[in-house]
Amino acid sequence: MTVTVTVREEGILGLLLEGELTEADYTEILIPALEEVIDQYRDVRMLLQVRDFGGWTVGGAWEDLKNWPMLRHVGRMAFVSDESWDEVLTWMFKAYAGLTGMDVRFFREQRLEEAWQWVREPA
Repeated sequence: MTVTVTVREEGILGLLLEGELTEADYTEILIPALEEVIDQYRDVRMLLQVRDFGGWTVGGAWEDLKNWPMLRHVGRMAFVSDESWDEVLTWMFKAYAGLTGMDVRFFREQRLEEAWQWVREPA
């Protein structure tokens, strides 16, 4: 998978994920970027854009589960996806958001600018 940090500004992190998520994607890019913003701002807003999602490798799935607690620092997340994102995965994110109190909204790629506006607007 390719993980690209697209935005890193005053408590806001933007990430673009393409393909299959691996353990290296987490340990080398995703987790360090999130930790940096959390360390600097404590409360984080995030836009996660997914294209051509191919699932997780076993190592990637483990890193995902292991690092879920870090997401408690994310107060608002816009999730932007193409058609590769499954409804079951949307349900999983909604369930997690319900347990943690995270404000999460889902957008299709055509509404990317609207998603950025929502992430950046005051709470």
